[in-house]
Amino acid sequence: AYSLIPESERGCLHRYIGKCISKHMSNNRVDNVFFLAVDQLNRGKAFIEGDDERIELAMLNLRAGKKAISLATFSASASYLKAGIDALCDSHWEKHYDLSLQLYSLYAEAEYCNGRFDEVGRAAAVVIKHATSFENKLHV
Repeated sequence: AYSLIPESERGCLHRYIGKCISKHMSNNRVDNVFFLAVDQLNRGKAFIEGDDERIELAMLNLRAGKKAISLATFSASASYLKAGIDALCDSHWEKHYDLSLQLYSLYAEAEYCNGRFDEVGRAAAVVIKHATSFENKLHV
């Protein structure tokens, strides 16, 4: 049935499914259903409307990334955190400093655990460039 849906409409469908799942689950629920909702929303990212929805998606990916780190699934964590970074809007460091700092810092940490040191260097360089305090720069 999925193959019958035109490829140009699949992302919109994924976004819709993700929104339906997340609307009907509790805010503090972090389990397979939560990961499923975030995965669906990420697959529908191209159909996001507005910066508020992009920031909401980035925050969901941060939450998923943190949970994946706590489960020692660093590859999945890096994927969620990278998706969160990719969802950020322009001038995110000015408008959403804490979110940006957490996404980039945890992404560097997850990629360090994955042994992808080139990605660690890229993420750390971004944090060092944009962090406003020495303490924030120390975390990477």
